[in-house]
Amino acid sequence: MPFFSHDMAPVLFAVVFFSFVTVVVVAIIAAGVIKRKKEIEAYKDAIDKGLPLADLKLAKSPVTTLKSGLIWVAIGVGLFIIILAQGGTKSLSVSAIPMLVGFALIVSYMVERRAAR
Repeated sequence: MPFFSHDMAPVLFAVVFFSFVTVVVVAIIAAGVIKRKKEIEAYKDAIDKGLPLADLKLAKSPVTTLKSGLIWVAIGVGLFIIILAQGGTKSLSVSAIPMLVGFALIVSYMVERRAAR
């Protein structure tokens, strides 16, 4: 007796897919809230110390740009491998989109790092 019927596979796939998307969206929103709280605390500390807010610069880490670029390149390479394994050589160009986005983010990281020197 199988764990689940083959008729349930599409339903199970849909539930897992949308659950994953929901978790990712919630994680992104939570990270944004945490970042904003840290910014507010930095502004409060600046006000308490009597520093002008115009002089307060919150550092944006260029490492996040590098991480994003590497993730996009990995997604593009993964799509390339999946499409190639299925024999769909006509649709290989689809994998170029995330790869080019990733390469653009990596170039952006290099420019930001060079400008920070």
